[in-house]
Amino acid sequence: MPDDLLTPPAPSPAVGQVRGLYERGVRCVTLDEPVQLRTPAPRDLRALDFVRIATARGLLVRWQLRAGRRADPALTARHLTHLQPPVSLDGSGQAERLAQWRERFYVGRCVWRRGPGFVQIRDRRDGVLQRFDLTEPAYVRAVALLEEQRPGEVDPEVLDALRAEHLVLRFGELDWWAPSLIDRWPAPSMLL
Repeated sequence: MPDDLLTPPAPSPAVGQVRGLYERGVRCVTLDEPVQLRTPAPRDLRALDFVRIATARGLLVRWQLRAGRRADPALTARHLTHLQPPVSLDGSGQAERLAQWRERFYVGRCVWRRGPGFVQIRDRRDGVLQRFDLTEPAYVRAVALLEEQRPGEVDPEVLDALRAEHLVLRFGELDWWAPSLIDRWPAPSMLL
């Protein structure tokens, strides 16, 4: 078995930040700047990473989302609902979209785990369990690269397949890995 299948991905800087905050007893954090998805910069995707990792860790994050007035409605209706809901959201129908997000949110809605030679993803963002068992080395390697925020090194066909399932979300010219690596299980694992 190739070594890269056994080596866990290097944690993103947000993992260290969230872990450090949690270990110091911090349970609530506020992001100063809104996450901008209209014309995102790498900083915006790092902020989304922070929210994703904090959500999985159980750290409350107060954040604002600027998705844009012409944003794909699926973005807040489905694709990001595994993240803690933001305190504010722009665009038409924001109050209704935010209320739906708050109703649908729970920890473990879109998660992944890694084993020797496989990655398993459980996605309930549509309200139905979709389970992906990735065993092909190119896919296992892709998840490690995406977790390290290196989508440019992922095989384009694999990246397209992950985008098609909305596991990788495209914002402008930037790709973002959506599933959370659960750090602490909020419920018995059989329920997730």
